[in-house]
Amino acid sequence: MRFSRLGLAPLATLGFGVGFALWTWLTFAGALAGLDALEARPPHWQYPDIQIAAAVAVTFHPWVVYTALAGMAVWAFRRRLRNLTLAVVLSIALGWGGQALLRELLHRDRPPGSIPELITNQGYSYPSGHMVAVVTGALIAIAVTTTTRQPRRVIELWRWLGIAVIVIVALDRWVLHAHYVTDLVGGLLWGGFAASLAVAVARVHMQPERPTRAAAVAAKATKRCAIVVNPTKIPDWAAFRRHVEYECAQNGYTPMFLETSADDPGRGMTRTAVEAKVDLVLAAGGDGTVRVVCSELSGTGVPLGLMPSGTGNLLARNLGIPLDESAALEVIFNGREDRIDLIEVVIDDADAPEHIAVMAGMGLDARIMSGTDDGLKKVIGPAAYVVAAGDAANLPSFDVTVALDDAEPFERHAGLVMVGNVGQLQGNVQLLPDAQFDDGLLDVFVASATSVADWLKITTSVILPVPEASEIDRGQGREVLIECTEPVEYQLDGDASGECRRMRATVVPQTLTVMVPA
Repeated sequence: MRFSRLGLAPLATLGFGVGFALWTWLTFAGALAGLDALEARPPHWQYPDIQIAAAVAVTFHPWVVYTALAGMAVWAFRRRLRNLTLAVVLSIALGWGGQALLRELLHRDRPPGSIPELITNQGYSYPSGHMVAVVTGALIAIAVTTTTRQPRRVIELWRWLGIAVIVIVALDRWVLHAHYVTDLVGGLLWGGFAASLAVAVARVHMQPERPTRAAAVAAKATKRCAIVVNPTKIPDWAAFRRHVEYECAQNGYTPMFLETSADDPGRGMTRTAVEAKVDLVLAAGGDGTVRVVCSELSGTGVPLGLMPSGTGNLLARNLGIPLDESAALEVIFNGREDRIDLIEVVIDDADAPEHIAVMAGMGLDARIMSGTDDGLKKVIGPAAYVVAAGDAANLPSFDVTVALDDAEPFERHAGLVMVGNVGQLQGNVQLLPDAQFDDGLLDVFVASATSVADWLKITTSVILPVPEASEIDRGQGREVLIECTEPVEYQLDGDASGECRRMRATVVPQTLTVMVPA
């Protein structure tokens, strides 16, 4: 990742860290005693300004600020800004936890004249907890507005608002005799250090390019990017569109947004993009949307950029594409092209084949997909599949014949048959450890389970490093024919698709161009 994309966070972390260490040493060495001698008039309750100052101190109490930051973390997480979420959580831990530890280590008492009855004047004095909180909060708020590509006037508003709050809180704590001047400066430096370190560690793209440069690049845009997006998977459409448009402008693309619908999950939109001869297609949606876009782009040579926006995001996980929206956009526009296989699937006697990029399955996995509540997925994410798996564990097994390439067909009384192009599930579980997305082979997994005990044995052998269960059959090849004696539920890349008796799967080698991490 380019240093310019990280912005000034690493340098700011170093500056604030060194500054805090030096300031603390000077403070406790007595070199700054002159500053600490600066005092406001003794605070008394009968003064109206003291009553107002006490109210301000409660309003910007650290717990209030950190609660607001926690809400900001939830907001960012729901918008798939994973790196930003991590930065906010880290800033809370470093800000609050760091100042609490420092206070206990340094044991500096409050200035004379402090009003001990105030709940905002409890504990030790250095560094100022209020200052740590508001500086951390202000810098994180600026990071949020910047990384979500808010209009420049909004970013500037938050910057000036943050400065104003910091100045007000500093004066407030000084007027109340809650802190020495050195406490306030120490709090400012530690808050800056906490926020900057959090942003740097989380690799948040905080600093945007200058607007003049962005406008110049956009004016010279010679390429086009089609964004095939499932709007039901985007929690904040305005923020998503603003983010994508910004990255397109920075990289010389003109965006073309194409929304999927209940009647068309993306086929028509992708065809429109290909017919328009776009230079890049960005797919933003769940695994179903991604599958349809992959199918339509197969053999076209048009690169596909993946914006993980669903619950599983299995293709993105297997290709090493970040789940964070900002990091995924970095890969889409600045990664490298790679060619991957797809698997062509023919169901029963269908005239037109389907394509999958991840896995197709019959039996238990299809029942799990069909039984997973969409509302629950929005609340608890992939854990919703675990809930559905519990309900599907008693699914009756079925008789199946599996013929892999020219090998002798074998029969099983199975609970699950899967064909995969890649092998990793959520939680880094390797169901098909030999599967490679560009090896020209498909992988087959058959689980012959007839009871809950069998499923527990199979699950244990897949998840844990123990000998493989005898109920599991595996194989690799270029084509597989799966035939059942009765209709069985099936799924394609996580989409429950009904029932079938026969599934024929054939690998299509290196037919899709995808943007992957450089």
